[in-house]
Amino acid sequence: MIRVYLLDDHEVVRRGLTDLLESQGDIEVVGESGLAHEATARIPALRPDVMILDARLPDGSGIDVCRDVRAVDPTIKGLILTSYEDD
Repeated sequence: MIRVYLLDDHEVVRRGLTDLLESQGDIEVVGESGLAHEATARIPALRPDVMILDARLPDGSGIDVCRDVRAVDPTIKGLILTSYEDD
């Protein structure tokens, strides 16, 4: 089972990703949040295999969360998911 943590400030995105990921059968969403500071505190405690992070958040960025979490536990993989109109 692949354990995933979701960070996105839009609840509808988190719910949609949870449904999509968990429908695969071998992925479990173990936690989620909409704010960077919540994720930075919760992710190391939950020890997911992968964290899927929104790049832009109201209180920071997923990139900063990724750096902070990996400084504590470098075994947690990070994936930045965002929707910019340019490359």
